[in-house]
Amino acid sequence: MFAGLAHFIEHTVFKGTEQFPNPEALSAATDALGGNVDAFTGKETACFYGKVLREQLPELVALLGDLVTTPRFDTAELVRERSVILEEIAQSEDQADDWVSELFYMNFWKGGTLAHPILGRPEQVSKFGPTEARAFFNKTYRAPNLLISAAGDIEVESFLKLLEPILNRLPNGVAEAAKPLTAPTPFILNTPRKDLQQASLIMGFPAPGHRHQDRTAVNLLSHVLGGGMSSRLFMELREKHALCYQIGSYLSHYRDTGALQITAGCASDKARDLVQRAAAECAKLAALGATQEELDRAKLQARTSLVFSQESTSAHMFSLAHQAIHMDRILNIDAQIAEIDAVNLDQLNQVAKAILDPNVMGVSALGTKKNSEIRKQDLVG
Repeated sequence: MFAGLAHFIEHTVFKGTEQFPNPEALSAATDALGGNVDAFTGKETACFYGKVLREQLPELVALLGDLVTTPRFDTAELVRERSVILEEIAQSEDQADDWVSELFYMNFWKGGTLAHPILGRPEQVSKFGPTEARAFFNKTYRAPNLLISAAGDIEVESFLKLLEPILNRLPNGVAEAAKPLTAPTPFILNTPRKDLQQASLIMGFPAPGHRHQDRTAVNLLSHVLGGGMSSRLFMELREKHALCYQIGSYLSHYRDTGALQITAGCASDKARDLVQRAAAECAKLAALGATQEELDRAKLQARTSLVFSQESTSAHMFSLAHQAIHMDRILNIDAQIAEIDAVNLDQLNQVAKAILDPNVMGVSALGTKKNSEIRKQDLVG
């Protein structure tokens, strides 16, 4: 198994291409653009992107095209970059918020592709070299898998002509059929860490994927549950009981699955109390439902977040790519707002009852101590 190879390639294509044969040449070409060039790897996609003035667009397109079509994968450079990635993995394990999330994924989707750490595991990354990189690259970086998104001061016909050399270099082929995703698994994991002053917690419920008809209602549910200073969890756990400094909820959507997650940090001896009260608040919301006032406030938060997210060309570019890849359609902002406004209280409360079930909850706790471990009975609200 080669978990982490997608991330390894995201790093190593920057070590040299046919036109820019070493890191120095690539760095010089990037700085000459005057803007920025970067990349990231997610659970389901890898992204290479940049932002420049209009005059530098041809050079940016050419550079990004080289990265995704003609990397060299020089052995010496890959050996050096392995050390960089191993340091990145070590840094992630040292950061409690990152590591408690990684532990959540490893257990909630245990045995499935979503359980694999994006960065890979040290014992795997240590073995990666040109052979593994080239094999994965040739299999993955093909025409059917590429989506190009652009926003800003762009003339469409001219932009399409800039893309022609890149598209001509991409191998053809048939996109691989997506593998079935593993269903979420309830679990409780207590991981002691003596070096931490607080316990970090993630509580998660199975949620629908990107294209599910209830995705917008679940997003609004997350706002009601832990989306702001007037949310259920913030008021109950911070303002009323002073158990934590910060608590909130958020959604992680994937192709066919997702998770509604609650995240918090607190003193280790308060962890059990926090989980008990959070579970009780979830059970209360599932049983009694939200109010119209809460739904209206959640809709305003969601609309505001959506509008603000469109205020930069970069955000608009990412939004277009997300919709094209994950939603298989492009909606303008008015249509997206209409989806939010269409959710009624009955739909929201039906979703709350279906999702906020303690029997399917996963809990990742990092930094718990003796007599503060999370137990199954703590999840019954």
